[in-house]
Amino acid sequence: MSFLTECSLTIWPSVPSEELEDSTVGSNAKIRRQKEFELLQPVTNLPGEFATKRHDHLTAPLMTSDAHVEIGLTESGSQYGVLGQIISVQQVYIENGNAHAPDDDDLLYINTNVPLSALVCGVQGSGKSHTVACILENMFIEDDPRIGSLSKSLSGLVLHMSEGGPSSSVNETAWVGLPLSRYTKTPNVDVYVSPSSLSTMKAVYAHLGSNVHVKPLYFTEDELDAQAFLSMMAVGASDGAPLYIQIVLSILRDLGEHYSYKEFKNVLEQKRKDFNPAQEAGLKQRMALLESFMGQEKYRMTSTTRFAAGQLTIVDLSDPFIDPASACGIFEVITRLFVRTKINTGKVLVVDEAHKYLASKNGSTGLTKALLTLIREQRHKGMRVIISTQEPTIVPSVLIDLCSVVIMHRFSSPSWWDHIMKHVSADLSSSDAFDRVVKLQTGEAIVLAPSGIFVQRKGSKPIVEQYGRRCLTVRMRQRITNDGGSSIMVVG
Repeated sequence: MSFLTECSLTIWPSVPSEELEDSTVGSNAKIRRQKEFELLQPVTNLPGEFATKRHDHLTAPLMTSDAHVEIGLTESGSQYGVLGQIISVQQVYIENGNAHAPDDDDLLYINTNVPLSALVCGVQGSGKSHTVACILENMFIEDDPRIGSLSKSLSGLVLHMSEGGPSSSVNETAWVGLPLSRYTKTPNVDVYVSPSSLSTMKAVYAHLGSNVHVKPLYFTEDELDAQAFLSMMAVGASDGAPLYIQIVLSILRDLGEHYSYKEFKNVLEQKRKDFNPAQEAGLKQRMALLESFMGQEKYRMTSTTRFAAGQLTIVDLSDPFIDPASACGIFEVITRLFVRTKINTGKVLVVDEAHKYLASKNGSTGLTKALLTLIREQRHKGMRVIISTQEPTIVPSVLIDLCSVVIMHRFSSPSWWDHIMKHVSADLSSSDAFDRVVKLQTGEAIVLAPSGIFVQRKGSKPIVEQYGRRCLTVRMRQRITNDGGSSIMVVG
């Protein structure tokens, strides 16, 4: 029998067409399902849960020295700073209010490699300014193993104002530029002041030496775009604004993208001919403040020269002729310029003595809105924001809500305590929690950092966990720069 005949006589089993279709559909669904799972896999080679935890560990704002070793940062070249030593960890909701003592070598590190936001509060003399200075040392001083590891210095901006005149005191962050040892390399410190108080402020800062430079604050016309102009003029919403302000807003809208300060002045000169004396007086007052910061050409500096890696820039508006509202407008402009400036490193913004110009009733000011936006976008801007204040109740509540770290030095006001309790996640409901804050020694602080990490030892196995609602009692380390905020004593 031939092969063809044999094949023709063979009876092959038939497959119903419905089963073939079902098999094809099932195969396609399986392939499609596999494709849908591709984007759910971790980017790293680690399993999904571990990859997420790894990211949380690397971006933790605070961590213990044990956690730093456990997650492998000692070998990866990441930078960190020694903030202090942990005295106790309170775990009210887990251990019925009992505090456990950490290991003797359990240091608290600040992760200077990642963006963060922190509120530092406490009465005068409790160690608040000392803590801010320690954080700045960690971000600006390299090659000193006593305070951690810093391979790349940041760029910093400090906002400050107080009563002006010859009795003014220097901004305490300027002392970071004065080392205790000649072997410590401190950052350059540039202090920009109101032009009308230049001579006075030079005398105030003179005893800090040659590493601190006092300069007048001037803006170029290019820096004063329409948004900056509105900030300097302290213009808020147009509703309820004086007529001349509404005319200013109308001019700015008409100019739009073609705005320039010169063109604005030309149009304004035509419009102001119809102003009554009261409107003219109000406009002159605001324009005088604006133009006082647009003075001599030789003193004008661009943002690229004001801000640089390894440089601390202080804007000190201590001037009897500048009120808090005007200062907020100027601070808003300089903060915006700081954010826009391209610097090949991370940035830190310190809102110093915030109670003097940030008030909760003015929560809608341009500066407050700028800070809110900055904290919300800190990861994308590479920004660290530190708000320092004696009185936390004047800081807009939403700013406290957004801070990733809260550092409370000693205070005794129940209203301050109640205000903070409403806006932090830590369990502070125990009866002795407030008592611990009142009894804090100078240099000690209660630290709240829900995303901070530590090592929990369960048996012989160390596990890295987040602090969550736990609160820490921390003793801050000593400074390696001069302390200009010490109390003046009568004897000794």
